[in-house]
Amino acid sequence: MVKGMAKYNFKKVACNHFTGVSAVQKMIEFGYPVVNGTARYGSMSNLYLGNGDEIVFG
Repeated sequence: MVKGMAKYNFKKVACNHFTGVSAVQKMIEFGYPVVNGTARYGSMSNLYLGNGDEIVFG
């Protein structure tokens, strides 16, 4: 499923904890433009956006 995302040509991929760390790691392995979080305010990893993180699209 993660591998098939390449056909959408995303410019940014913003994940959260529901995505799951293993899925985010796969996206990074495939070279997808995953936006890192800060891992502040209780987030378990900086691999995804968490509480207090912001992202701008466009």
